[in-house]
Amino acid sequence: MIKNLAIKTTLFRIQGTLDHFFGKGIIPLSYMKNFLPQNPIIVEAGAHKGKDTIKLSKTWPKGFVHAFEPVPELFSQLLKATKKKQNVACYPFALSDNSGKSRIFISGGISDGSSSLLKPQEHIKLFPDVTFDKFIDVDTITLDGWAQKYTIQQIDLLWLDLQGMELNVLKSGLKLLKNVRVVYTEVSLVETYKNAPLYPEFRQWLADKGFKVQREEITGLMGNVLFVRQNFD
Repeated sequence: MIKNLAIKTTLFRIQGTLDHFFGKGIIPLSYMKNFLPQNPIIVEAGAHKGKDTIKLSKTWPKGFVHAFEPVPELFSQLLKATKKKQNVACYPFALSDNSGKSRIFISGGISDGSSSLLKPQEHIKLFPDVTFDKFIDVDTITLDGWAQKYTIQQIDLLWLDLQGMELNVLKSGLKLLKNVRVVYTEVSLVETYKNAPLYPEFRQWLADKGFKVQREEITGLMGNVLFVRQNFD
C-alpha cells in the first residue's frame, strides 16, 4: 500500500510538472487587471517569440511593454510578431545579476523555450526530450542598469519567465523594485537549474520587500505565482 501511494505521488508530481510545462497553471491577465492601473508599464523578461507580449499589449492598450529576449533566433521572431504594436519595445538582452556578457544554455528538442543563464540540472531528468546541446554568449544587463540606461522611472508589473534567474534579477533591481506593484513569476520546488532558488526562499524574499502571495498556480513541482505589493502609495 505504501509502495502504491509512493508511485501515485510520483506520477502526480510528474503530471503536474508536465501540465505546467505545456501551459497549464497560468494566472489569467483578466485577474491581474484587478491590481494594476489602466496604463501599466510592464517588463516582460523571457519574451520568447512574443505570444505573451501580444497578449499583454492587447490587454493594456494604454500601457507599455518592455520585452526582453536574448536568444537571437527568438528575438527576430519577437520583433516580427510585435512590429505593428506601438506599445511594445524589444531588447536583445538577458536580464541578469550583472551587466556584460554571459553564457546562455540553449534549449532544443521539443522546446526552444527553456534556455537559461544557469546550467540545467533537474530539468534534464524531468524533461528528457528537452535538449541543451549548445550554448552561446549573450549581452546581459541588470534591472537597475537597464532602467538607468533607458531612463525608466516606473514599472508596474514585472513578468518574469527566466528559467531559474528570476530572484537574481529582482536582486539586481532593488531601486526599481520600490515602485513595482505586481510581480508575476515562474517558481519551482526543485532545482531545475543549478543554484536556482526554490519557491520558499523566493516567497520569503519578496515578503521581506513588502509583497504578499495573491494567487498561486503550482502543479506538481513547478508553477506561477502572483505577488502584489502591500500598502502601495
